[in-house]
Amino acid sequence: MPPPVPVAAPMPVPQPATAPAPPAPQPSTAPAAPPPKVPPVKPAARGSVPPPRPPVRLRTWIAAGVVLAGIWFINKPADKPASVTEQVEAATALAAQCDLDGARSALAVLKSAKAPAAQLKRLQASITTATVACEKTQRREQAWSTAQASVNQALDGGKPDLAATRLAAHVKRWGDDPDTLELDAKVKVAQASAQLDAADACLAKGDRVCLERSLIAAERYKRPELAARTQALRASLSQLLEHSLLDAAPGQ
Repeated sequence: MPPPVPVAAPMPVPQPATAPAPPAPQPSTAPAAPPPKVPPVKPAARGSVPPPRPPVRLRTWIAAGVVLAGIWFINKPADKPASVTEQVEAATALAAQCDLDGARSALAVLKSAKAPAAQLKRLQASITTATVACEKTQRREQAWSTAQASVNQALDGGKPDLAATRLAAHVKRWGDDPDTLELDAKVKVAQASAQLDAADACLAKGDRVCLERSLIAAERYKRPELAARTQALRASLSQLLEHSLLDAAPGQ
């Protein structure tokens, strides 16, 4: 029999060494570092601030509103023809009120929206007619302001006849209106009062012919404001006439 083979003993497996635990952190006695300093914010230079915008005027807002309303009315797909007609009527009303800028703005909107040519022609004709009328109205107002001051100056100076002449010249050029009629009544009262003043002077002198002539001239103006004064002078004229007749009667 062969001899038995010796079996090698197993080698021991080395175990990993256990690492020692780290020591606990000790409280630091060193002072904490100060926080970093933030650089101060420098104010912006005065030259970099944009200037304030001027406020938008009310007239600009109104004009913009008219334009936007016109665009909205014209671009409505459901009733485009009616909207164009309404816009033309509104612009025509503006022209009649001498708001020519508003009417021209509406016309420009209609042109940009390619409104019917007939509507554009109608609005353009209205603007042209209103332009002539408004310019005449403006000239009349300026002329009336000058004439009114001139007439009142003559009245204040005790010259009613001169005031009447100046007012008549204005009426001949521009025609009558409520303002001229009111001033004309004021002038006629002044003229009638001047004649009654002359009648009082004639009565003081006992001049019957002069008194009667002045009364007739005052009565031609037909001013009810002077009716009581006129009647009193008429009564004085009657008394003066009676005395004259008595003085002229035979045997007296």
